[in-house]
Formats: sequence, C-alpha cells, structure tokens
Amino acid sequence: MKKIPLFCVSVLLIACTLVAMPVSAALEEVLVYSSDFSSDPGFTTNNPSRYYWDVANQTYHFETEGGTNGYSFIPVDLDNGPFTLEYDINISSIQKGGAVRFGLTTTDMDISKAASVLSVFDNGQYGRLMGLQVIDQNNHIYETKSLNSVYCGDMKDCDTKQYEENVTYHVEVRYNKQLRQANIKVTDPTEALLWGFYVPLGQDLLSLNRLAITTKGDYTLENNAIGFIDNVTLHTYREIIPTTEPTTIPTTEPTTVPETTVIPTTTEAPLSPFIPLGCLLLAGILVASRKKRDN
Repeated sequence: MKKIPLFCVSVLLIACTLVAMPVSAALEEVLVYSSDFSSDPGFTTNNPSRYYWDVANQTYHFETEGGTNGYSFIPVDLDNGPFTLEYDINISSIQKGGAVRFGLTTTDMDISKAASVLSVFDNGQYGRLMGLQVIDQNNHIYETKSLNSVYCGDMKDCDTKQYEENVTYHVEVRYNKQLRQANIKVTDPTEALLWGFYVPLGQDLLSLNRLAITTKGDYTLENNAIGFIDNVTLHTYREIIPTTEPTTIPTTEPTTVPETTVIPTTTEAPLSPFIPLGCLLLAGILVASRKKRDN
C-alpha cells in the first residue's frame, strides 16, 4: 500500500482550520424612530409645561430642572442590539449646575440607575461641557466628557471643548455591541467636529427601550436648562436572514425593488467544537499510520 505523504496531512490540517473559522454575518440598518417635528412626534411627558412639541417652530421644547422628576419619552424596540442616535440640540440658556440628558434608557429613566446611554450637555465647575454617560445592567458607570484632563490622555494640542448657548449642534451617539463600546460625536453648524470620544464597556447593554430626555435622579434645584431638540433619528442593526422569494409572473408594469443597505460586520457565527477536534484526530491517525508503515 502506498504511503500517505506528509504534505497531504498538512493540507488536511489547513482545510480543517479554514472550515473551523467563524463566518462573518451581514447586518442591515433598520430605522427605529425618526422625527423632524413637522408632525406630532408622539412623546409622552409627565410635565407638559416643560416638555412639549413646539408646533410653530417644528421642534421639541424642553426645560430641565433637578428635583422636578421630569421626563419625556417615546418607546422604542432595539431588541438589545447596537444603535446609532442622531439629533440636533440648541440650548438657549443653562444655569450653573444645569444639565440636559438625552438618549436611551430603560422604563425607569433614572440617570443614576441601570441601564442607560445618555449624551450630556451640562454647565458645571469647568464650564459648559459635553459628555457621554453609560450605565450597564449591573450599575457599572462608564463616562467621559470634553474636559482635557478627562479625555486627552497623552494627546498633544488637546484642549477642553465647550459648547455655546443659542448655537445648534448635531450630536451622534453610537453603541457598538460587538466592540463593546459607546461613543459620541458633536459637530458645529459648519459640520466641523467640535468634540468626540468613546467609552469601553464591560458587558452588553440590555433592556434599552425608551428614547428619553430625563431629570429623574437629578436633585439639584434651580439649575434650569432651556432649549430644543430637532431632527431625531434612531437606527439599529440586525442580522440579515436569507429568504427564498417565490417566482412571480412578469407584468407589463415596471416593478421597483427597494434596496437594502447592508453593513458588513465581523459578527461571528457560533462554531461546533467537534469540527476542529475531529480534524485533529483524523490528522493524528494519518500521521501514526504513516510512521507505522515506515517502521
């Protein structure tokens, strides 16, 4: 009987490795919520004199203040997935100690409890700063702000960044589930980057089901912040499940097929441990058989 070349064993091992490699899954971008406030945005509030749809200006008005337990929200379905939140904000006035917090929360909407991803515009000890605060379901807090001692690290020519009153800024908040991180980016009216940074997370975020502006958990009095938000969009990303489409009979009328935006990711599919183990076992048998024949 012919000997099995060692080269064949090597090829077998390489083939097993390729088979064992996880397959990347494709994700599609799904619109969860969008409003330019030209029509009723559907928000629910416990204080309609402070939070309301401004019909004349087609924006959403807010007046936050600690100790009022005020909030305004709309339910959303993220299915515990990644997301991108974008919106415009203009703060006409903000007192010392004031803060505007807008983002994703659980049904509790408390700024000090799990879970939430909130963009923050405050006016504290170091001036009018922008920030990002994330709380996971185990109440671990991850946060950053545009103060140089917080986000600059070893970066050169890195300064504290502040926002101005009566200026409209565009805000983008992202939660990347695969990389376990959240980030924020704030651009000015010229679309130039004002500030942006990220926070690493220790675990996946769960139960985020409300898009909210909230003061629950803020007990500082007389720290009013007044302004508006506009052009709110919220997207999530879900795995594309291949489907078999039925054969259709051609018609004389043209048919428009909507395009699906596919965003490739490195999401890995689960792999059975028996595949690589079986390959290694088979390779071992072949090597042993070859040595036995050589003897």
